[in-house]
Amino acid sequence: MKRNLGTVMWLAVGALTLTLAGCTGHAAATTQKDSQGKGSANPAQAAATPQIGETKPDPETPPRTTTQPARIEPFEQAPLYAKIEGYVLKSRTVEGADGQPSQAPIADIGDLVKENDVLAEIWVPEMEQELRQKQALHAQAEAELEQAAQAIIVVQKAAESAQAKIREAEAGVMRAEGEYQRWEAEKTRIQQLAGEGSVSQKLADETLNQFRAADAGRREVAARVDSAKAALGEAEATVAKARADEAAATARLEVAQANVDHMQSMLAYAKIRAPFAGVVTQRNVDTGHLVRPPQGSGSPSLFVVVRADVVRIVTEIPELEAPLVKVGNRVFIRIQALGGEEIEGQVTRTAWVLDPSSRTLRTEIDLPNPTGRLRPGMYATARIILEDE
Repeated sequence: MKRNLGTVMWLAVGALTLTLAGCTGHAAATTQKDSQGKGSANPAQAAATPQIGETKPDPETPPRTTTQPARIEPFEQAPLYAKIEGYVLKSRTVEGADGQPSQAPIADIGDLVKENDVLAEIWVPEMEQELRQKQALHAQAEAELEQAAQAIIVVQKAAESAQAKIREAEAGVMRAEGEYQRWEAEKTRIQQLAGEGSVSQKLADETLNQFRAADAGRREVAARVDSAKAALGEAEATVAKARADEAAATARLEVAQANVDHMQSMLAYAKIRAPFAGVVTQRNVDTGHLVRPPQGSGSPSLFVVVRADVVRIVTEIPELEAPLVKVGNRVFIRIQALGGEEIEGQVTRTAWVLDPSSRTLRTEIDLPNPTGRLRPGMYATARIILEDE
């Protein structure tokens, strides 16, 4: 009885297993049929369905960048020194609001200055006295030149007078020559008549004397012409000398003018001027200080002026990324002191060569700074969009 019951249980388990297998096969066949039917109805959708093992490419690869620490430097910076020795005055000459010169205290740190503004003035009494002396010598040279010019006029008039006397003497020569020829002919005629006894010997002697007087008068006029010509030569020599004196006076005047210009140029250094528009960042002088030209590289400057309307963002690029930095690359500057504000710019210039000590490439980005928010010395971060070679 027990054996029959076990046989019945085993038969029931086998029937259940066959039933489950049949159901599973029917479901699989149905699923395959449905998928084949759908594929026949919409083949494009079936083809677009990704299959196992396929990779979809990234439509946009992010650009390569480098982020480096940076600093803000002035676009221009000029330490100002004294060219001449003197004492600092307590005030300086500036242009007032009405455009007229006025007096103001010595420039101080933080002052906004324009190009060529006076920052301080130096008193150099010995140079001022020397300038007055040079100016007096210049006035003397001008007077000497005027005197030489007037002398030329005088001797030119004398030369003209000598020429007139020559013409007068030459006219007398013609008269004397006429008289000589007349009395020579008369002498010959009277002597012939006297030889024939037609006239007295007394008349012949008188005619001979007249001829001799005419001959003497002719020689006298010729001598007067020679004298007038000699006077003309002397007058012309005097004119030449006067012209030489005028040239010498002109040269002396030019020398005097050069001396005056030199002293004025030296005294111009008594005004310490701003080389460009900017801000005074250092002042190392006070009223009464005796200032001298710098004696070496360690001499302190009187003032330091920086240009503020444009600043340089300076960063150092490592050696491996240096070849990828090009002028014109986009740069995003983040200023720490401005709350992390980001400013976009472009690479303006590079040093091209790497620093041998740090193996980095100096890179600069110029940024406009009309409001003065960007101050030299501020810390920044530069993110540069690199270009592949």
